[in-house]
Amino acid sequence: MSLFDLFTTKPSDDAPATLISDPPWKAKTVMAAGMATLAGTAGWISDMASPAVARFGGSYIAGFFIGWAFRRFVKLVVVMGALAIAGIALLKNAGWWTTDWNALERQVSHNLTALQHGAEGVKHFLTGYLPSAGAAAAGTFLGFRKK
Repeated sequence: MSLFDLFTTKPSDDAPATLISDPPWKAKTVMAAGMATLAGTAGWISDMASPAVARFGGSYIAGFFIGWAFRRFVKLVVVMGALAIAGIALLKNAGWWTTDWNALERQVSHNLTALQHGAEGVKHFLTGYLPSAGAAAAGTFLGFRKK
């Protein structure tokens, strides 16, 4: 492949498939939880069962997607953080960067406190609105592990 081939090739039709090579909605557990949710919803609508099965399956699926997205987010933050640290190191070596460590320490501690309060708020939101917090936690764990 030459340099000119980069500009003359046409994008393939499967380009979106390469962005997400193994999408989370094709995971076996998500499909099983989706079927359980549909069956539970159908049973609830026909007054044959309580909506607990639908809530459990929906909570699992929501947790799975949250875990999967969080894993992607963590990877992105790690890459961006490494690039920022490398850039700061280059600027510091060039003499264009000075650091006020006391102000930086105050800012980091303030941000960590705010992050902790935000995480507590998210936890209360999820346990209040996701009917089955155990299923959501299992889904989040398995979604985070999904590559």
